[in-house]
Amino acid sequence: MREVIYKTLLWAVIAVAVTFSVLLVMSDNLAPFTTQATLHKSVSNIAPEVSGVVTQVAVHNGEQVQQGQLLFSIDATSYQLAVAQAQAELNKAKEDNAARVQELQAARQALAQKRTEAANSHVRLKRVQALQAKGLVSEQELDDALAATKVADSGEAAAGADVSRIQAELTQSGESASVALARAKLERAQLDLSRTQIKAQSAGTVSNLQLQTGSYVKAGSPVLFVVNEQSNWLSADFNEKGITHLKPDTRVLISFDAIPGKLFSGAIMSQDRAVFDASNPGNQLSTVTNDNRWIREQQKVRVRIHVDGQDPSLFSGSRASVVVDDGGAIIDGLSHSWIKLVALFRYLY
Repeated sequence: MREVIYKTLLWAVIAVAVTFSVLLVMSDNLAPFTTQATLHKSVSNIAPEVSGVVTQVAVHNGEQVQQGQLLFSIDATSYQLAVAQAQAELNKAKEDNAARVQELQAARQALAQKRTEAANSHVRLKRVQALQAKGLVSEQELDDALAATKVADSGEAAAGADVSRIQAELTQSGESASVALARAKLERAQLDLSRTQIKAQSAGTVSNLQLQTGSYVKAGSPVLFVVNEQSNWLSADFNEKGITHLKPDTRVLISFDAIPGKLFSGAIMSQDRAVFDASNPGNQLSTVTNDNRWIREQQKVRVRIHVDGQDPSLFSGSRASVVVDDGGAIIDGLSHSWIKLVALFRYLY
């Protein structure tokens, strides 16, 4: 009786082993399976846009922050002085601009006077020319009238050029280029001052916070990270033989290493259409690698997977195993049994 039990158990174990061995061999073609899957979450690299000494750290590691919440502050003294200097330069530029406006008005009045004088000279010239034709004035008087007319025309042209020169120095709004430049400098200084208060651009969880008060930070250098818990996906690498099954909206089952015994459902979102070729980097000659193996390793295809009802305890970088639904009752039944076995096995390893 005992031998019968042993034989039954032995054949059962062999049957299960053979069944799942066949499943693993056929999985790439029928129900692709991989243990190379990683959870990703959107991570914002928080870097100041100005340099300076940190005067306040307003958050702690692991804290949930909202969009617009203060993260840390940088010493604003030098930036406040820059704003004050820029404001003074703007005020001076405005004063100079006001003087130029007054100068323009005076130049326009001078131009009007010169135009009147030139018009009178032309009228007088016509009169002298008419009298000279009748022999009532001398040639000298005609020459004097011509010279006076030329002088008046030159004076009008010079006054017009002076008006044009001043107008060129002023914009259409009546401001000079120096005022516009000083205003832009002030706005830049005010912007830099506002950037001494570093705020969260999106909601999330503060991660890898090592920043301390008194630390010097440089513009553009990341100093902390904010993880967006709402934006996440699973990256899974499958053997290329199963590419026909790796289509968007295809359903999958997922087992996370961090949560043994529990399965999650999901769907393929997209498939990466290119992979890095280390043997042929861009703009270089091809590098040929000799291989004496008869069967080479398969290429991997990366897909993005949306996880339904994801557990909030999972972190970015959590590892997982994934199996793709085939659509057939038999294959799906075997693949679902296999992924359940994998999930239970995580209790041990």
